[in-house]
Amino acid sequence: MLQVYTWEPNSNSGKPLFALSEKGVEFEYHYIDMLKFEQHTPEYLARNPAGTLPTMVHNGKIFTESTQICEYLENVFPQNSYVPKDPHERYLMRWWAGHGAAWAGALSVLGWSRIGRGPQRSQEEKDAIIARIPTKERQIAWSRAMNATFTEQQLADARQGVINGILMMNKRLSETRGYFAGATYSIADLCIFANAYRVHVQFGDVANDKTTPYYMDWLRKIYSRPATPKAFSYSRGMIGQSIPQVMKDLGLTPPIMTPPSAAN
Repeated sequence: MLQVYTWEPNSNSGKPLFALSEKGVEFEYHYIDMLKFEQHTPEYLARNPAGTLPTMVHNGKIFTESTQICEYLENVFPQNSYVPKDPHERYLMRWWAGHGAAWAGALSVLGWSRIGRGPQRSQEEKDAIIARIPTKERQIAWSRAMNATFTEQQLADARQGVINGILMMNKRLSETRGYFAGATYSIADLCIFANAYRVHVQFGDVANDKTTPYYMDWLRKIYSRPATPKAFSYSRGMIGQSIPQVMKDLGLTPPIMTPPSAAN
């Protein structure tokens, strides 16, 4: 059976969970607690030497890039398609998925800054955790997060980047009156939503029905898809617990989310 090793239905970790929920494909779910650094254990690194999330295993082959995993699943499981047939719309799908990845970088800075203000660890423990990270680039990123060393300017730039992204996406959605690639749901919507599902809570002065109505309508459409609460049901933390209230605040009726069985 197809196996997925990932964290919460959030950002890159969430993309395969949203994709598989859309496809209705069964899989073994292995929960990797990112905040406990389980992605840097020898067992996980044996499958993904980069120590990143997610990792998917199918037919003996390993996949580690989240957006490309979504395209692979479309090719292997063509039911409930989320790739447009029109070549131009496929181009737009990939462009907006890439924009979503770049926009997520600003969100990550703010997220990492909150991680740094979380549970306190001794410097010795922090150094030991960072030493296990296999790449220098990721070591630097996690060191900055764990030690909360972002400057006020970096945080201000990140906040402005998020705001600019919301306004840009609202403009695009005002043109399509539907989804990012065109009139139908696509990988672009899946990838952006994996990062955007709570942004209106954190940036309510910009993401609201008066300032960015098309963005908010799009959020409601994605939350209303049956696959969305199904994907959130894989959460083992505050993300899944918060979704019913988020849906109520959007004027939607949240379904009962039954946690699926998992391998771990």
